[in-house]
Amino acid sequence: MKDKILKNLLIFCTALGLFSYSGAFAQQPEISTTTVSATVLDDSGEPVPDVFVMSFVTHDKVITDSEGKFTLKVSAASKDQIVIDEPGYEVSTTELFGGDLMQESITLVKMNLIDGKNGVKLPYREFNNNRSVSSTFAVSGEELASYPTTSFLDALSGRIPGLVIEVGNTKPGHESVSASIRGESASIYIDGITRDPSDLSVYEVESVQVIKDLSGRASLGVSGVNPVIWITTRSGKDFNREINVTAGYGISAPTSLPGYLDSYDYATLFNEALRNDGLDPLYTQAELDAYRDGSDRLYYPSIDYYADYVKSSTPFRKANINFSGGDNRVNYFSMLDYIGSDGLEAVGEQTKTDRFKLRGSANIRINDFISMSVNLSGTYGHSRFPNQGSGAGAFNMFDILSTYPSNAHAMTFNDSLLLISDDYGVNLDNELLYSGYAIGIDLNTQNTANVLIDLNSLMKGLTFRGTASFDIYSNITTNKGGTAALYRLLPENEVQRIQEEVIDPTLSQGYDDFLRRTVGFLQLNYDRSFGDHALSMHTTYFQGLVERRTTSANYQPDKMQDLSYRANYAYDDRYVVQFDLAYTGSMKLPEGRRFSLYPTIGAAWVLSNESFLGNSSAVDYLKLFGSLGIMGNEDFTLEGYNSYYLYRTLWYDAGDWQSGIQGNKGDVINIYNIQQAGSEDYTLPKRSYLNIGIQGELFNRALSAEVNYFYQKDYDQISQKSSYTPSLYGTGGFLPATNFGESGRWGVDGMIQHSGRLGDFRYNVGANILYTRGKYLVVDEPVAEAEYRKLAGKDRDLIWMYEADGLFQSQNEINTHEIIQSWGELKPGDIRYVDYNDDDVVDEKDIHTTGAHYPRMFYGLNLSLGYRGITLYVLGQGVANGEIMLSNPRYFWINGTTQNYSEPMLDRWPETNNYPRLTTQSWNNYQGSSFWLSNAGYLRLKNVELSYTLPKPVSQQMLLRDWKIFVRASNLLVLSELTKYSLNPENVYLGIYDYPMYRTITFGVTCKF
Repeated sequence: MKDKILKNLLIFCTALGLFSYSGAFAQQPEISTTTVSATVLDDSGEPVPDVFVMSFVTHDKVITDSEGKFTLKVSAASKDQIVIDEPGYEVSTTELFGGDLMQESITLVKMNLIDGKNGVKLPYREFNNNRSVSSTFAVSGEELASYPTTSFLDALSGRIPGLVIEVGNTKPGHESVSASIRGESASIYIDGITRDPSDLSVYEVESVQVIKDLSGRASLGVSGVNPVIWITTRSGKDFNREINVTAGYGISAPTSLPGYLDSYDYATLFNEALRNDGLDPLYTQAELDAYRDGSDRLYYPSIDYYADYVKSSTPFRKANINFSGGDNRVNYFSMLDYIGSDGLEAVGEQTKTDRFKLRGSANIRINDFISMSVNLSGTYGHSRFPNQGSGAGAFNMFDILSTYPSNAHAMTFNDSLLLISDDYGVNLDNELLYSGYAIGIDLNTQNTANVLIDLNSLMKGLTFRGTASFDIYSNITTNKGGTAALYRLLPENEVQRIQEEVIDPTLSQGYDDFLRRTVGFLQLNYDRSFGDHALSMHTTYFQGLVERRTTSANYQPDKMQDLSYRANYAYDDRYVVQFDLAYTGSMKLPEGRRFSLYPTIGAAWVLSNESFLGNSSAVDYLKLFGSLGIMGNEDFTLEGYNSYYLYRTLWYDAGDWQSGIQGNKGDVINIYNIQQAGSEDYTLPKRSYLNIGIQGELFNRALSAEVNYFYQKDYDQISQKSSYTPSLYGTGGFLPATNFGESGRWGVDGMIQHSGRLGDFRYNVGANILYTRGKYLVVDEPVAEAEYRKLAGKDRDLIWMYEADGLFQSQNEINTHEIIQSWGELKPGDIRYVDYNDDDVVDEKDIHTTGAHYPRMFYGLNLSLGYRGITLYVLGQGVANGEIMLSNPRYFWINGTTQNYSEPMLDRWPETNNYPRLTTQSWNNYQGSSFWLSNAGYLRLKNVELSYTLPKPVSQQMLLRDWKIFVRASNLLVLSELTKYSLNPENVYLGIYDYPMYRTITFGVTCKF
């Protein structure tokens, strides 16, 4: 019922907005008008045809002709504004009084990918690019709209150099997507506050600024030690009214599903595994024949779980309407967004998720020196899914699909009674049809208010800003459980009931999570220009509190407090110097020592503004920049220790003791053991960060490029230094924490983009790339350890493993092999390992690095082609230069006793040497070794959009500014060596442990009024 109400609300808001917009014309009082004429030019002086020109007061709209000329009705008696909001150009507002246009032309400024005038949004301050010394990269929310996904972060895949998006789970309502930048987990800020982006809509996002180096985020204190994704939501634009409506409907289907064997092949391979182990086969030839011919599906079933219980596709729904407008006194933005998706359960209760989001923001100029803004959003999410047992979790059918053999047991007896077996206690029909359901409700609110006071009367260029934010995240899950009667199959078509039917008539509460975030900061800004000199300074005091409902004894609310200072000085728009200081605290230090001062410096040189490049025909813009800084890092743990109380000695209750003998005992005495020794000689770990970059646009801005080199060093890491401490002083919790350990990470990221036009045909092609490395520099490890086993001096991404030397082909090879392998008796078809340390035994001391490593290169490719109203956009994303270990115990390392064999196991020894022999007992073959290495590289066609925009005269006749129809697709195809295993190369566990990755195709329309 709630879903229907909210969906009707979306339709109602759309109709109301359109009615209000059209009614605004009819309700306007009589306005005295006059006409003005002018020509619209671009910044190179060329006329711009086919653009909308609008009057704010009269609401008249016209389109420029082929020569860029227009004639427009404007107010003759009052102030009016001529507004041009054309994609690819900055919004142009020309003010006129009494219908008098003082100019013959209006110049539009192109929005270039890299330009000195581009805005760079940094914490607490925005600079133009000429003033920025930071490594940043921005995309607009409009660019992200082409990706059909429920996750905002997923839409960023492949678009930004240095940014890597990883998909962890795709189950509707339980999606998990993570973001890392240059190998470090990213911190995500929305409108200046750390927030969860999972309910964020692309239609409420103005821009996404990725801040990669420390100079850009030093003002955040220790909260900015990691790279930052800085998201700014939309607000109204002065004198520019808009209504945007987008609706899309599509289909999502698994990109790939793992392959498992039918009952005949499983039983045949299981018999083979038993024979390989010297045991008698379990299945007779008659039983194998029964599995193969299907003559008795009750006693000899063959169930294709993925075919029977997983739907081939599921619907995907998305809709949005947003309004913006206002003048220079008050402007606003409001939005209602809906997104819905269903699960893949083909039987019984199906996962279904609907999410509705409202956002409203207003900027209000109270008087000439005080302005304020409010930004409010609320999300209502409703999920219904199969219930997990007696709890309120989501039943994960993939957990069964990927484990149960095809012959585990028949599902029903006489098509009515549900069966289970002694070895396999789950009946999928029961779990999906009769075990009830769970309902998850998400209620999230984000509320921010800002006040800006112009203190120019006290000091020219001085302003004050205050911000208060209050967020609440609430997730409650209730469930209704139960089970059908369950039966055990007996010989001769008889059954025995072993579980009575249970019907739970009431809902009970299960998972209940509540988080409250309260944040406030005060800021003084000083911004002045003196001839060729420009100086910007700001000082910010920040305080925040994050509280979560929990019963954990170790729970700590997160308290944050920072005082930061930034000074940015520019001379003649050519030379820039920036200095940052962060006086920032951490709860993980004792009182009196919690605050430290961390500096950052940066500089930039705009070479294109120098005289020697001023008249260059090749260079349009060129800037060299760099920064170096230090920041504390409170994101650390020490195993067995409470990181918030390292400075205290902690004990735990180990039981009790009574003196005396039975019948005559003394008082009970509590016994306490030490959990951790208090530490005094430690500080926060530190991170230094160097970034050097160059960016530019060349050849009349046809080519844009940027390259950055970065080096990050983590030092003073928290350690017990146990390997350097004699055992005489104690071990484990007796050793205090101290600062010891260093590691480094470095690499290169960059992008290149080329655009051009040939008549009505336009194109844009580009690529971005990240290459990253890292080393352990100083490690707490035994001095006497063999060098090849030490971490210090080795790359952080190396794969440690045994080195495989093929398979034993005969018993004679094994008999003449004089090296002992530590996992029992060897048989032909087993993996032969290299005795790396030459001690005639293969054991853990032979684990070493062979040079194999996880992927080091991450890249994105993009292509945009357009002809008149037709546009094709293609985005590819991939990784290279790395390997992966195929060690999944549900797909490769299978012993067969309770787990089905995967299709790759058909390719085992002795049929081929691609896989070792099958076994039910030996662990020799299931060790991490070079035998199981595979190339992890892939290239995925991540996003495709084909759209058609109606000619503007046609749209104008429909009272529209734009009308676009589109087809959008995600994850269409992938090139990878791993596809031969029917696995998803981005995450080889998807579809096995949980939901698979989706391929989604949507059809829709976007209208702009």
